[in-house]
Amino acid sequence: MRKVNERMDQPLKGQVAFITGAGRGLGRGGAVVMAGLGAKVALVARTISELDETKERVEAVGGEALVLPTDLQDSGAIQAALQQVEDRWGPITALVNNAAVLDLLPLEETTPNTWYRAFDINIHAAYHTIRHVYPQMVRRGDGSIHNVSSAAGWKGFKDETAYCSTKFALEGLTKALALEAMPKGILVTLSEPGIHTKPTSLTQKALKEQPAEQQAKWADPLVMGEGFAYLAYSRDPDLSGRSHSLYWISELVRKHKTLDLDVNEVLKRSQW
Repeated sequence: MRKVNERMDQPLKGQVAFITGAGRGLGRGGAVVMAGLGAKVALVARTISELDETKERVEAVGGEALVLPTDLQDSGAIQAALQQVEDRWGPITALVNNAAVLDLLPLEETTPNTWYRAFDINIHAAYHTIRHVYPQMVRRGDGSIHNVSSAAGWKGFKDETAYCSTKFALEGLTKALALEAMPKGILVTLSEPGIHTKPTSLTQKALKEQPAEQQAKWADPLVMGEGFAYLAYSRDPDLSGRSHSLYWISELVRKHKTLDLDVNEVLKRSQW
């Protein structure tokens, strides 16, 4: 059994992860845990100071990180970031599309610019990263693509017309691609936090300015990092195309101290 709490045993050693939205929140939590388990992690987002903080945390657990400040509305910048990772470390084996923006606005206040920005970052950026790495994964017959969604991907919320629309689209992309990818050895999955987290667009600076009682209501994203690691590690076809609870998987990993989980136990909190 692969013990995730033993420093000499790194189940993700040899993996190269490209993680968008890695400056804060779930992306940061996933990057730190994956790096601690041996993966080299490319940290992709727009805010350099937040990426630098994530890199410091990665290095604190003995991991290796590459900071890539990137405007995810710019497809050329996305391609340049992907190429930089490949030039340095080789092929990307684990793609994590986590970046998202959420503007809480009723439809009548949602301008075309707000709408297009949501689609550019929440769904188009995922398309561009997948389009780049997928053919290489097909040639190798191996890889994982993990798209981070939320309850907004399967039900509507007031003042979230743009956000819900993008998350519904991301779920559709994932489920359709999973059908094509699994026979080729590539695992394509979705996830939800599975526990209450801070709003996705709240910066680290803004988070620190929130009242202590409000901060206490939001889970530390680090407690969901093992979920990212497991979905990068496993190739079980039963996981394909489903939406998984990051918190549930992380609790299982911590309980069993391994990434070799019983898939039936994982699927207890998963959805089609």
